[in-house]
Amino acid sequence: MPPVKLRRKPSSESVGGVLAFVICTCRVALTTVQDKMLLVSLLLMITLVSMFFLFVEPITQQQAYHNFADKRLFLCACHSSSEGLFLPPNSEIGRNRSAGFVIPNFGDVVSNSVILIGGLSGTILLCLNDIGEVDEIRCWQLEVCLPIFFYSTIAISFGSTYYHWNPSNQTLVWDRLPMTVAFVSIFCYILEDYLEQGIGSTLLSPLIFIGVLSVLYWNWTDDLRLYAVVQFLPLVVMATLLIFCQSRYGGAMQQSLALMLYAFAKLCEDRDYEIWQITKKTISGHSLKHILAGMASIVLATLLIGNDPE
Repeated sequence: MPPVKLRRKPSSESVGGVLAFVICTCRVALTTVQDKMLLVSLLLMITLVSMFFLFVEPITQQQAYHNFADKRLFLCACHSSSEGLFLPPNSEIGRNRSAGFVIPNFGDVVSNSVILIGGLSGTILLCLNDIGEVDEIRCWQLEVCLPIFFYSTIAISFGSTYYHWNPSNQTLVWDRLPMTVAFVSIFCYILEDYLEQGIGSTLLSPLIFIGVLSVLYWNWTDDLRLYAVVQFLPLVVMATLLIFCQSRYGGAMQQSLALMLYAFAKLCEDRDYEIWQITKKTISGHSLKHILAGMASIVLATLLIGNDPE
């Protein structure tokens, strides 16, 4: 995790940005939310996010983030009868293209296949799913929200593979862009499932815009604060809804399991080198993160299997 530093006095730029954020979000909240308790919760959330931007220094992307534990090269001797083999990092053989096809950072690259399976499984089930006679909210979830999530998950697998092939800030952009769209889409799905009608569908487009903007803003300014809010705030809100609210269409068990898998995935990401050592350099924490995140997508895909409204 990048270091977080507090500041005593907000900068003039942050005050202007936060003021614009408060005006826009409060206007949306006041015009779309009817429930008073929910409205108060949203206004409190807006206040906390505003305080975060006012009193937390810009969070920069540490270059050490790209220094993952699994740096193995895998030589695929596809043109010969011999088996592939692992090579140490910066191996001279790995640089020789005539020796075969080389996969750099092997574990972190190939573990994205699990994420791809999660996205494809959801997409296939969506194509096979007969929506039947459902209300407007459920129709929106099945025809708009979940397709965006599973298509974004497929995009994540390719973006993450591209990033881990050559880790840098420039390639990381293509990993994070589809990731924010997936976060937002499943977040709005949960909002529509647990809160008043229309809140998820109303917020989907502006939140996708904010999610994409958070990645571009980081890429332009090297400030991760907006991206951190987009990534972690929905997790807190979704966990709260799953604990204290009732699902409108069922599937709370799958949603809870998927959220727990993703939480464990983030923990594994933070313990990349420790897991690499514990497993005797078999699998790293970041590779395990990909596997758990892919499993979370597979679990969410089961929402499409025999899930009738409760």
